[in-house]
Amino acid sequence: VARNAMDDAMDGWDEPFEPRVARDVAAWAPDGGFLFVGNSTPVRDLDLAMAPRDGLRVLANRGASGIDGLVSTARGVAAADRGPTLALLGDLSFIHDAGAMLWNAPRVSQLTIVVVNNGGGHVFSLLPQRDLPEHRELFVTPHAVDIGGLCGAAGAGHERVERASDLSPALDRAAGAGGLNVVEVVVDAELGLRRRREMREAVDVALAGS
Repeated sequence: VARNAMDDAMDGWDEPFEPRVARDVAAWAPDGGFLFVGNSTPVRDLDLAMAPRDGLRVLANRGASGIDGLVSTARGVAAADRGPTLALLGDLSFIHDAGAMLWNAPRVSQLTIVVVNNGGGHVFSLLPQRDLPEHRELFVTPHAVDIGGLCGAAGAGHERVERASDLSPALDRAAGAGGLNVVEVVVDAELGLRRRREMREAVDVALAGS
């Protein structure tokens, strides 16, 4: 009942929303493949929204500060060449290990990285720290990095997605292109927080009526 309520709510919103991105990436991943998921919000959203399925191995790696070396780890998974590799990372995690992309992009035969770009680290927006006056500066740590420009400098493919329904077609194109490709999904962080509340309310209503 809860899953149906969540899916109905998410399917009704075409603005990219972090849990829907996680759900749709996991559903799109090819059978026999690997999904490497980043820390902070992505792994929590995958736990919340991923539908049960077979044929996919999910991996994660906890860095010393939570986000260390995640691009490097995804590249290592892809280097094993045991199946299609897909990574789901937040924008800060991706930028934090940008050197790995700059160094490795010409050497990768097949890796797609989905970057959820919500303008910083918003896991703390779900916790009591959100009420601190210094929350945005110290916890969100907003950035102004041009992810497309960074990919271009590295020689990696890049596509920017601004509608939830455009994610799967973008993943199809990235997989068909070969090499290292980044699909950047632009998310409105404040809208995402409201959507989380609305989704919880939809679940509460569904469970109360079941």
